[in-house]
Amino acid sequence: MAWEIERRFLVRVVDTLWYTLGDGHHYRQGYIRNGEPSVRIRTGEPRGAVLTCKIGSGIRREEVETVVPEEMAVRLMEAAEDRIVEKIRWKIGPWELDRFLGALDGLALMEIELGDESDPLPEAPHGVQIVREVTDDNHFVSGRLARLTPKTQRKLVKKAYKAVKEWTGLSD
Repeated sequence: MAWEIERRFLVRVVDTLWYTLGDGHHYRQGYIRNGEPSVRIRTGEPRGAVLTCKIGSGIRREEVETVVPEEMAVRLMEAAEDRIVEKIRWKIGPWELDRFLGALDGLALMEIELGDESDPLPEAPHGVQIVREVTDDNHFVSGRLARLTPKTQRKLVKKAYKAVKEWTGLSD
C-alpha cells in the first residue's frame, strides 16, 4: 500500500480558460463501496480502467491502484449502480483541474499531489481562483458526491458557489 498525500480546492475558473485547455480526459467513476475502505472503478484514464482502494480521509490516505481488464471494469461499473460521477480532468503543471458533468455541472475542483504534508503549494494556474480548501470537507469527496441524488447534487453546487459570493462579494 502507498500513501497518497493530496490537497483539494473548490475553484472558480475564468470562462475563457475552459476553451484553451483542450479536450482533457473524460473520467467516469463508479463507487462500489464507500467508507473504509473506499473502492472505486475509473474509466477514461490513458492507462486503462483503474480499480482504486483508499483508506482514511484528509490530506494523507493509504491507496492501492490496479489496472483492470475492460470486461472487469464494465462489471464493476455495473456494481456501482447509480453511484457514478463524471468529470473532465486537465493537467496544468503540478495541478489537476476537474470540471464535473451532469447534475454536478458547474462544480470545479482542483487538486495537487504532494511529497509531504508540509510541502508549500505552487501558485494556482492563471485563470483559476482558489476559493477555499476542501481537503477535509466531506461534501466534496467524489464518493459522497456519487451517492447524492441529482437534485441534491445541483443544490450542493449552487450552495457552494452562493456561499462564495456571499463571502467574497463575487458576482456571476
